[in-house]
Amino acid sequence: MKPEIIEEIFNEIEKILKMEFIGQDEYFSELCKYFKKKSSKDRKGVLMVIGDANTFKKMSLRFIFKELGTKGIFKNGTIDEIDLGSYDFNFGYNAFLTDLNEKLNNDSDGVLFSNLDKASKEMIDLISTINPGEKIKLPSSYKMKNKIFVESSEDDAVDSIESGNKHIMFVYNRKMNGDGSDFADNNILNRDKVLYTRNLTGEEKTALIRKVMTKVFNELELEYNVEITFRNKDSEDNEELCGIVYHINKFNEDENFTFMDYVRYKIGNPLKNILESRGMEGSGRILLYVEDDKIYAKINDSIFTLKDYVLPSLEEVKYRLDALVGMKDFKEHMANIENNFKVQKIRERLGMETATMSLNMVFLGNAGVGKTNAARIAFDYFNSLGLLSRNVFLEVSKSDFSTGDPSKVLDATNRIIENSLGGVLFIDEAYSLFKGEDDKSGQEIVDALLTAIENNRGNLVVILAGYENEMEDLFGMNQGLKSRFQNIVHFRDYTPEEMYDIAVVTAEGKGYHIAEDVRNDLIDLFTRNQLIEKEGLGNARFVRNIIENAIMDASKKYLMDPGRQIDVLYRSNFNFNAKVKFDLEKRLENIIGLEEVKGLLRAQYRLLKAQEKRKSVGVETEIEQNLNMVFAGNPGTGKTSIARLVAEMLNSMGFLKGGQLVETDRSNFVSEKPGETPTKTEKTFMKAIGGILFIDEAYTLASDSLGREAIETLLKLIEDYSKDVIVILAGYSEEMEDFFDVNIGLRSRFPLWTNFEDYNPDELMSIAVRLLESKGFNLTDNAVKELGRSFVDIYESGDVQAGNARMVRNQVENLIRIQSGRIADEATSAYEMNRINSTDVVKLASSAKDNSFDLESRLESISGKENAKAFLREQYKLFVINEKRKRFNLDSDINKYRNFIFSGNAGTGKGIILDTLSDMMFSLGAVKAKTPYEIHVNEIRSHVEEGKNLEDLLNKGIGKVIFLHRADLLLQDRNFDSLIVNLIKFIDMNKNRLMMVIEGEKKGLKDLMAKYPTLGYRFPVMVEFEEYSERDLFDLAVKIFEEKGYVLDVDSRRELMEAICDIETIDIVILKNGLMVKQLVDNIARVQSVRVYDMKADDKEMNLLMAEDIQKGKDKFVRKNS
Repeated sequence: MKPEIIEEIFNEIEKILKMEFIGQDEYFSELCKYFKKKSSKDRKGVLMVIGDANTFKKMSLRFIFKELGTKGIFKNGTIDEIDLGSYDFNFGYNAFLTDLNEKLNNDSDGVLFSNLDKASKEMIDLISTINPGEKIKLPSSYKMKNKIFVESSEDDAVDSIESGNKHIMFVYNRKMNGDGSDFADNNILNRDKVLYTRNLTGEEKTALIRKVMTKVFNELELEYNVEITFRNKDSEDNEELCGIVYHINKFNEDENFTFMDYVRYKIGNPLKNILESRGMEGSGRILLYVEDDKIYAKINDSIFTLKDYVLPSLEEVKYRLDALVGMKDFKEHMANIENNFKVQKIRERLGMETATMSLNMVFLGNAGVGKTNAARIAFDYFNSLGLLSRNVFLEVSKSDFSTGDPSKVLDATNRIIENSLGGVLFIDEAYSLFKGEDDKSGQEIVDALLTAIENNRGNLVVILAGYENEMEDLFGMNQGLKSRFQNIVHFRDYTPEEMYDIAVVTAEGKGYHIAEDVRNDLIDLFTRNQLIEKEGLGNARFVRNIIENAIMDASKKYLMDPGRQIDVLYRSNFNFNAKVKFDLEKRLENIIGLEEVKGLLRAQYRLLKAQEKRKSVGVETEIEQNLNMVFAGNPGTGKTSIARLVAEMLNSMGFLKGGQLVETDRSNFVSEKPGETPTKTEKTFMKAIGGILFIDEAYTLASDSLGREAIETLLKLIEDYSKDVIVILAGYSEEMEDFFDVNIGLRSRFPLWTNFEDYNPDELMSIAVRLLESKGFNLTDNAVKELGRSFVDIYESGDVQAGNARMVRNQVENLIRIQSGRIADEATSAYEMNRINSTDVVKLASSAKDNSFDLESRLESISGKENAKAFLREQYKLFVINEKRKRFNLDSDINKYRNFIFSGNAGTGKGIILDTLSDMMFSLGAVKAKTPYEIHVNEIRSHVEEGKNLEDLLNKGIGKVIFLHRADLLLQDRNFDSLIVNLIKFIDMNKNRLMMVIEGEKKGLKDLMAKYPTLGYRFPVMVEFEEYSERDLFDLAVKIFEEKGYVLDVDSRRELMEAICDIETIDIVILKNGLMVKQLVDNIARVQSVRVYDMKADDKEMNLLMAEDIQKGKDKFVRKNS
């Protein structure tokens, strides 16, 4: 053929190759150049092609040969392939020589050798001597017997093979061993050219899949007269291929199972089976879509799952087996079964007697090592080899044999066996079948299985799986069972490197690849957390959780930063704090009390563990796993500690992508700047992505519009990130109940509610002992008794803080301080240095009383006001007794509102009573601050007139006693009705954490309550503050002077009394009562200071008050205030 014609032919072939295939332009150019050169000189060559799977090594060779055959350059354009990995059995080399001789001398244009890495050294040595048209020297003499080469010393034996004049080609998969060049240099010495393909990019791979799919479906459409469309189920675009392409893209091609093979296996052949078995040829339109990682076909009105119509080929099963990470014993066992199958076929060809091999197996290994997946692959392997008479794989466990009725166990067992005949029966956790001599039902099951195995040899394969020790116990109890299962396959725990390989495969299966810089960190994570306990969730399960969480994290971060690659898992996407080894019971043993909480944690742990087991074997369930929780209880009852334990537990199971616990309260969500609360809330929430968001005192968010704005934002975020963040709300029980009334959507988002009960005296004592021991201290026997009694006294005191651990910690710290003081002051032996005795405990109790709020002492310092003092005593007693009732779960009919009215004129002692009330309530734990929050009605007016919410102003007083000055003036406000309505609304929303006092003149306050009875109901107690008597005013003034350090003699006292009486008779004096006394005292003090300065008084007279000071001070006061 003329050179110019050859040139034109190869230019056309190169052009078609580049159009037909993707991403290998340079390789195609070199390939065409190679064969053009050989064809021009009418020579044959030895070519080696090295490259990754998926890069058209075989396909390009087959294509170019076919085209050259069509153009007349080659005889017929065919290539014979010799798979060097298919001869791994006793007579394998003989079979190889037989095939080699046949293929080198038939009429094909070339021979292609694949799977070089699986060839024996003998094979490599032989093929490396092949040259077109030359003889191949054999290592021994051979003769053809029964169509197979066997060694022979007979005269007609041959020691060489003729090689036809044809092209010899070697295809080497670079992915197996480095770049392949070393292998070529050291083994394939007869090559005259080495060409390399390159790996495809992600976009090129996607384009290839689309091309392959189009070809496969065009063939189907022509053959069956149908139209096939592709789309995501929810897409409106009927031509959208994304869902199917993504699914196929998870497959990794190898030399023996290409994308074309996979598409035909996964979609093409199942569609053929559906159309033919259902008689649906010519059905018109077929709609394909992916849902829950499965491919579905909608034909007419029927929907089919393609997976149900897949009939695996041996190549596909071997691909799946080779793709498994680890499992060395299992792979070797399956190879032995296949080799035995091949040998028996050869023996059959040779006319020799054949033998069958028992296929019953026992799989031993921990959780997550792939036993169930291996059983399914074994089933497909047997099926593809033709070893099974029925396409049946039945997976069961002990619960499938046990119906609840012992008399029906045998029937259930026989039914399972009957359904399995001809196929494979896989029994997981088989050790649970028989527990010992007393297990009559278990004995029936085992006996029936033994009989079935014996009676159905060759027609039933049974695979038992379980933990190694338990299975050994089972076989130890039943020797007959052991004798039927000689094939023991061990599934070792994965090494950290194997777990990394699993991670890579898992990620690729979901369309991602792991960044290079993550490898060492992941291997370190797997090294630290590889599980050896049989009950864990480790091995491949742990890996899968890590990857799935990383993918979810990557998706969220991509939406926030589209500049990131969408298919890469970066280091920041992984939770390197994840742990597997977590013993919940051991952790719960260290927690005192909280039995209800422990019950919740145990139940959730079992639920999640069961779900993980189902997931690992492909069992899909619809169990709701919303893990948002509410922790209700008083402060110091362990809510934060349990939240940390929950985070650790879920992290250990791989349920958290990041593993972090973000502890927050109202201040992390609410901003005082208008409009910034949603932004601040979202910013705080996003810190918890991949972990747990813990919101302490969550009820405070419901107290005002800003907090409710945060709640609305949180609700949407919780909905949007339901799979990324677990939210735990914490707070007082009653307040949390009220909190959920604020928004009807809240309660449905938090299905798990648990109560944190106050610790009882024994539990408080246990906490104290544990704390002391952790600090290196111990108690004498008498100290234990004394401390126990002190906790009983504290518990029964009724204080809301009496049943919490914070109080215990304070007690322990004070106790250690007291003991340390004693040790420092006394000569003490080394034995006593860390020993706490009863004296220390008694001092602790005494110091606690000294430091506690003493109501009566405070009341003694107040002049007059007996009515107000009685009010304070009453409130103290009511609060204490109500706390005791709560502790014993007793209800009270007393009005729940803790709001009061102080009526009276200015200066009648309301301020000092308010301070005492606030201090008292703080000591009882009813409020969080001693100082009250005081606000005047005029502040409310101006706040509302500026368009602001009343609750935003009042909310600043939450946790304090709110004192509203001159509430009686509300009647004069033009927005009176609106103000009262909003005030009542605020009170009701915060009734469990609010204490409010309104103050004003008696008549105005009574008119206010008469006009709004609903407001009066919310203020159940009114305290009337009468005018001070002249004697009360005198006592008050003396008290103020003495507190300031002044000294009054008899004359100055008499003058002070007369001055007060004179002022009281003057009607036009503006200031009255206590206000008058305070200013009068101030005036007198100023006059006295000037006099002392002028007189140059000595130290003794520096603070002495004279009658003239009082007279001049009174005159100064009257002039100013009348």
